[in-house]
Amino acid sequence: MNISPTPAAPRSLWLRLVGLPCTRSGWWSVSLAIVFVVLFPLWILYSLRLRPMPRPTFFSDPLHACLLLSAAAAAIAGGIAGLYAFAFSRERSVAVILSILLGAFVVYWTIGELLGG
Repeated sequence: MNISPTPAAPRSLWLRLVGLPCTRSGWWSVSLAIVFVVLFPLWILYSLRLRPMPRPTFFSDPLHACLLLSAAAAAIAGGIAGLYAFAFSRERSVAVILSILLGAFVVYWTIGELLGG
């Protein structure tokens, strides 16, 4: 008797929404959002509690600048990876959608800060 394995059934839309990402770009998106969630509170902790000093320029304290720029870059890159996963890889995980929203918020916040608003 020849028993061949049946091909895996496509995941239902419900499982794709609430489950973890299935694609590599989806995982990158979620991972970069997690990096942002770790770095941003570290930046807040450093700037408010550990090193409360006046900074004449943004780059006068390199660790302060590095933490904030790294957090922002991670969120924006995660949003771009999430957009790629959503558009081209058909990733529909809620985690990927949240990372897209996080990246969009950080872009909006960054543009607002650069324009002085």
